[in-house]
Amino acid sequence: MEDRIEVINFGLKHDLYNAIAICVMGGSGKTTVAQCIYNLNNKDFKSSSFIQDIGKQPDGMLGLQKQLLRDLLGGKKIKISNVSEATHKIEQILHMKKVLIVLDDIDKHEQLSALLGTKAFPTQSKIIIITRLLDIQTLFGSVSLKCHVNKIKLLDDLESLELLSWYAFRSKTPMEGFKELAIQLAQYCGGNPLALKVLGDLDCNIQSVLRRCFDSLPLRSHKELFLHIACFFVGEYEFVTEMILEEELYAKSGILTLIRRSLLTISANRKLMMHQLLQEMGRSILCEESKDPTKRSRVWHDTESYHVLRKGDGSNTIEGLTLDMRKVEQGMRSEVRQLK
Repeated sequence: MEDRIEVINFGLKHDLYNAIAICVMGGSGKTTVAQCIYNLNNKDFKSSSFIQDIGKQPDGMLGLQKQLLRDLLGGKKIKISNVSEATHKIEQILHMKKVLIVLDDIDKHEQLSALLGTKAFPTQSKIIIITRLLDIQTLFGSVSLKCHVNKIKLLDDLESLELLSWYAFRSKTPMEGFKELAIQLAQYCGGNPLALKVLGDLDCNIQSVLRRCFDSLPLRSHKELFLHIACFFVGEYEFVTEMILEEELYAKSGILTLIRRSLLTISANRKLMMHQLLQEMGRSILCEESKDPTKRSRVWHDTESYHVLRKGDGSNTIEGLTLDMRKVEQGMRSEVRQLK
């Protein structure tokens, strides 16, 4: 935690930037880091506000603005009738007072412009923005604040093992007899703190967190592209995937969207890479379509693909299928019949 906080604190104290963006995939500790930064620094400001889960607040934008104004005015109630009036009042406070604001789960330009305003003016206030979007700069649009982007690195193997051990064994190291298993679980989580906590607590919230990342994709074609990649194209060259899927799913722009939303990465040799937990989340979505593989839109498990093709009834739902006969032959007890 200390290393990550130090980097962000440096940007927060830099006079060049008014805003600090903390970006990375869901469950990776963005909010926890921001809470630590907030607690360490809010005493240096005249007033402060930490607004969580902006996308899920039931009272809408005006409710968020009223909460922000109450915090910045020390609990004082203020009569506000509409969003534009609230935005104007927030702009006045940012101009006149040195305040610290944390906005958690920002993913739309309209949220920023309503909560921070659009006018350019000198200010000593600092804004921390927590988002899954890597291209946070594009969200600023007419918002005049200068933003420094921090992409939080995931945990390395040693940090992962330690965090898993704290949750699973309530100690810094694994319990005797569980070390090898703990190492395997830590590696499986790929450095994602929430995944490590979930496994340590024997919970299942990580899939729901990652599912929200998927559900928030703006276009149906983005979701379809994500599912195709999760099933068939992880480890494939970017240009090959684009060539195959461009006409139907606008793969070039879609891949950029998935990267910006931390659902996909590109390796140094331009291959598509996806966190294992994200890939499993995508495949679990498809399993919800039906228990019968022939009634799903995609079939990626070799044995299931083999039986689908052996049955030979055809399907009106399958959009993609992959089959490695070598894996089928290795796993089948009975003789593998040839496919026609």
